[in-house]
Amino acid sequence: MQNNRISILIADDEEKMLTRLERILAKEGYVVGTASDGNAALERLAGERYDIVLTDINMPDKNGFEVMEFIKNSRLDTLPLVLTGYASVESAIRAMKLGAYDFIQKPVDAETLKLIIRRAAERVLLKRENERNMLELRKLNELKDEFLSVVSHDLRSPLSSIGGYVNYLLKKGQLSDSQQSYLLIIREIADNLYSLVNELLDVSKIEAGVIRLTMEETDLAELISTSINNFILLASDKNTAIHFHNRLDDARAMIDRMKILQVVNNLINNAVKFTEDGLIDVTAEREPGSNAVIITVSDTGTGMTSDVLNNIFEKYSLFRTEGTRGEGGTGLGLVICKRFIELHGGSIEAESGENGGSVFRITIPPEKGK
Repeated sequence: MQNNRISILIADDEEKMLTRLERILAKEGYVVGTASDGNAALERLAGERYDIVLTDINMPDKNGFEVMEFIKNSRLDTLPLVLTGYASVESAIRAMKLGAYDFIQKPVDAETLKLIIRRAAERVLLKRENERNMLELRKLNELKDEFLSVVSHDLRSPLSSIGGYVNYLLKKGQLSDSQQSYLLIIREIADNLYSLVNELLDVSKIEAGVIRLTMEETDLAELISTSINNFILLASDKNTAIHFHNRLDDARAMIDRMKILQVVNNLINNAVKFTEDGLIDVTAEREPGSNAVIITVSDTGTGMTSDVLNNIFEKYSLFRTEGTRGEGGTGLGLVICKRFIELHGGSIEAESGENGGSVFRITIPPEKGK
């Protein structure tokens, strides 16, 4: 341990004690400052940075408790230790509430002093290292988000061009069956990549705090019906029925319509993707007591394994379970749903069994949703 990196302020009105403690700790390699009373200690703390303060409780003018209160109220990154000739339960509790790390009993034993200071110094260095690591992680996360944003923007244009040329060739005709099949594959791949790029951009914007809610009074029943109509033909093609159970006495809610619509679209789309010859139920209701809005999407589909269920809302899980007809996906849709619901102050949860069926439930509290 590099003791010369640790600075210590000793506050004590006993001159001999102050000199002795300074000599012991300086010999151990610490950078030591002294204060002969509480006022002097506060002046030193206000003007200089100390990692550790070793303060006597009983001093003239300002006592040790007031020194620790100053450290706490000023939010100084300083670890207090207490010197005391006596220690009552009350004083110990008060010192601990003020952040005291440990007590050193007078008369001071040199070896005990060294041990306690060494432990305090280790704690300071560990906290310092953790702060450096957190700063480095934040920098790396910012670089990652910047990279995703730049790459995503650069990919959207060529992917859009690929899709446009494919559509042009398909409309032009005069293609063999195999040529048309290959173009359809290319279009599907381009569409999937374009969706992935857009979802990566959404996640990056949410985490960067760029995305904000645009609140407007919305008819939730109309919003859900609109979403169901988007997928009714796909569901019908898979012999799956979608039923809407509107249990809202008052369907009006103050929400960001486009973001909640995107959430509901994603949940219903997933239900259709993983359900064949089945049933999808969409329910809207108010939570008794809290009046929160609850929207539930349940299906009789393939269900999810416990591993998938435990990670579906995690950004880096990127699960890619295929639908009943091989439909793909990026796995980011539910991550975005979670972020959008959290922006509304709500929550999203999922249930499923490996033998079939899944339930997704979103809750928007009334203070945000009404």
